Amino acid sequence: MSGWWTIISTETPEQMADMTQVNKDAFLATWEAGLFGADWIAQLCQQGKATQLTFNGFPNRYTALASDIVPLLQAGIAEALDGEFPQGQLTGWPGCITVHKNRIAVCEPDQLLTIEVWDQS
Repeated sequence: MSGWWTIISTETPEQMADMTQVNKDAFLATWEAGLFGADWIAQLCQQGKATQLTFNGFPNRYTALASDIVPLLQAGIAEALDGEFPQGQLTGWPGCITVHKNRIAVCEPDQLLTIEVWDQS
């Protein structure tokens, strides 16, 4: 099945580059989504709210401020439609969502987060 696996972390892009050394306690959320499940981050890039660092799908790596990401996570993770997280609509692959609300709650607005989006095709 084609789709995306997303990880949002407080670790730096450099720390995330070596997945064997990644601190999973720094993950704020992870989820799998279908074909259009990466549209939300592309839209944030177009709006100037995220920066894409790598783009080969293994992974696509981005950075964005917590002030732009945390509200999306708090609204509820779902398959992105038109770059939004519609509340109450589950991801394309139900049961594959992990959200650490306590970690999300302590993010500072100016904290830089790393977002990795892995191609699952």
